[in-house]
Amino acid sequence: MKRAVMKYVTIATAIATMALLAGCGGDGSNPFQPGGDTPTDPGTPTDGSAIPETLAGNVTSIRYDATTQRVVVEGVTLDEVPYLPEYQRNAALDANYNGYQVYTAQDDPLDRHSTAVVLQSSGTGVTGRVRAGAVQTGGPRNRYFGGTYWERDGAYDAPDVSKTSGLVSYAGNYIGLTNVGVRDGMLLPVDPDTPEELTPSRAAQVTGDIYLSADFADNQVEGNIYNRVLVPTGQALPSIVLVATGISDDGTFSGGEVEYDSQQQDPFYVGIDPTVGNDIGDYAGVFAGQDSKSVGGGVRLDQWDGPNDMLGYEDEEEYGTFVLEQCGTAFSNQSICDQVKP
Repeated sequence: MKRAVMKYVTIATAIATMALLAGCGGDGSNPFQPGGDTPTDPGTPTDGSAIPETLAGNVTSIRYDATTQRVVVEGVTLDEVPYLPEYQRNAALDANYNGYQVYTAQDDPLDRHSTAVVLQSSGTGVTGRVRAGAVQTGGPRNRYFGGTYWERDGAYDAPDVSKTSGLVSYAGNYIGLTNVGVRDGMLLPVDPDTPEELTPSRAAQVTGDIYLSADFADNQVEGNIYNRVLVPTGQALPSIVLVATGISDDGTFSGGEVEYDSQQQDPFYVGIDPTVGNDIGDYAGVFAGQDSKSVGGGVRLDQWDGPNDMLGYEDEEEYGTFVLEQCGTAFSNQSICDQVKP
């Protein structure tokens, strides 16, 4: 668990007052574990991989049944009762979270608010699906709790590699949850005279686009997350790069580092970090489906407004997730995929 000074930032919007919450690392490292009575068991994962500790955070498991629309989270404390709380589905919020499914929990107006965002790959059968998500609480009390998860059903099936195939692209939507706090209508209302110290907040979300390029001949993957926006304020954020990392024999990848992109579309961020190799986070994930038609994973950032805190955020952190489809298949980002070989 990491200490930081709570900092409140006033932002001139009608929807929220933002508060930069304190950071809290987690020591959970287990993957998504479906099964049990709640919710319905969607299948047993066979990849056998563990979520890296830096990305798992406080999350030890998330049980996500896409058919019954139910999510149970384990490891994120102080979110709800009982020990394995079932989060409430909030489909009306999906559009504000880049199309990812939104689930929330808050036991009473003075308890922490927790947000979970999850997605299952589309256009694949029961065997070969990939599911991924992220969870994040808001404040108060100088700490937050969160993490990411992902898994697939079935065995790894790499695409064919030949003189003309083996380099594959994936494109779609990204969603992140931050330790920037928002007070708005998503929270249970508190009495007007409630002390500031007792007033909860929710986690502010970041949306963006993500592109991954996988070389199944050399077993390497890399990518970009761009068009990043801190949604409650509308603030554009710097684009980031997912630095090339290895794909293991079981179709998993981990140990990937994240950097600010040296090519920034927004003029405000041009030259934001001229030092290539400045590690600002980690990413990892798993390929799934026939010919690895889909991929899911997680991202954790230690900062996202520049090494000199260009936007005034200190100790900012983000847990993000992605579920993407291979270019040339349904549900991929067609505007990007039109430019690459299927």
